[in-house]
Amino acid sequence: MTIISFDWLQLCILFIASLLAAVARGYAGFGYSAIVITTASIVINPILIVPALYILEIIASLYMLPTIRHDIDYKALWPMLAGCVIGIPTGQSLLVYLAVDNTRLLLSLSVFVSAILIWRSILFHCEMNRLLACLTGFVTGLGSGMASIGGLFAMVVFIGTNYPIPQTRAIFIVMFLVMYIYGIGISHMNGLVSETTLFIVGLLLFPMLAGIFIGTMQYTTSTTATFRRYTLMLLIIISLTGVLRTILF
Repeated sequence: MTIISFDWLQLCILFIASLLAAVARGYAGFGYSAIVITTASIVINPILIVPALYILEIIASLYMLPTIRHDIDYKALWPMLAGCVIGIPTGQSLLVYLAVDNTRLLLSLSVFVSAILIWRSILFHCEMNRLLACLTGFVTGLGSGMASIGGLFAMVVFIGTNYPIPQTRAIFIVMFLVMYIYGIGISHMNGLVSETTLFIVGLLLFPMLAGIFIGTMQYTTSTTATFRRYTLMLLIIISLTGVLRTILF
């Protein structure tokens, strides 16, 4: 199979999107795939990008793992991963019965409204526990299986329950590592991994690692209030972009 060629505009958009998205990933622990796919899919078929993003997300999590290993809250992580294991195949099964655009619109609107409410200091009146972590993992897997934005739901829950920021960020990094290993396995089984996939990975690897480094440096000097404000703004932008993309394209 030959590598699909890209023009200079497509390459520039991919490179810049990867760098900016990686800054968000390094700072908040999420957002890389959502930002890249939203931006690059305007000029490139998403089916070419998604498998490459799975590989890049795995590399990103492995790259960040040494810096967050002491912040991992396993009491919340294991139930969340268990929920993801059930939620991902359930979400993919629902794709057979649900319209993808309508589903993505509904999920994006839900995240947008939730983020706005939390921005206005309307928090959830509960604390993170094993049951809530499992349910959050299930919804994360469900949303990822249906529309690839399940991580946004998880971040809404963690911020809305005032969960400690270092543990939130650490759980997301590990969760995405596991989820995307699963995702690349499914992509390979479906014949979506090709030479083009590896070409895109090679192209975006440097800007991704550079962006993560920049984002991590910003995180180490930020306060809890700054992190919450930045993350909520990121959630609002990504979810609103998802709404507009569904409506306009």
